[in-house]
Amino acid sequence: MTILTHHRAALIGVFTIVAWFAGTAWSVAGPVTKPDHACTYAPKAKSDVLHFEHCARSDAAGHFHLKHRHLLALDFERNGLASVNIEGGWYYARRDGRLVPVMTMDNGADPFSQGLARSPVGGKIGFINHNLALVIPARFDGALPFGDAGAEVCIDCRLVAHGEHSEYEGGRWACIDHHGHEREPFSPDRGAGHVCRKDG
Repeated sequence: MTILTHHRAALIGVFTIVAWFAGTAWSVAGPVTKPDHACTYAPKAKSDVLHFEHCARSDAAGHFHLKHRHLLALDFERNGLASVNIEGGWYYARRDGRLVPVMTMDNGADPFSQGLARSPVGGKIGFINHNLALVIPARFDGALPFGDAGAEVCIDCRLVAHGEHSEYEGGRWACIDHHGHEREPFSPDRGAGHVCRKDG
């Protein structure tokens, strides 16, 4: 067990961005093949984020499973979820052990906005709800969190790092509603931050 410094915590966020575009993992039942995965999380009644070796397993399909004692140690919120970083990637965990990958935001798990959070699946991005169900299919190359007017998503865009921060560049953009429907066709005319408009 290791207490993370601010510098190390920041590195987790940088590594996570790279990890999510290399692949993703969902927790489901399956034969365990690799018992040695490290993770970081804030245990109950602890203010520090701690690092643990050998806290998770992966099955033959590459899906992660938290070991039982670490699942019990997670600090679950009122929505029944807790966040944990496994091998550089952020996940939301349920009390029953189900894990779902999410994007990184501010060196932590992507927070829920308008009831939805961004989730990477197979190199694409979709949106999950508090039940960890993928309610908007993962079909976007980039996505910003939901706001009152919808969520800005892109096709054929790239996530480019600029120091400690990253932003999407290029591609075609659209604004989607909570059902994943585009308000207008995808277009390259407007970029991130300029797509969803309440008045248009």
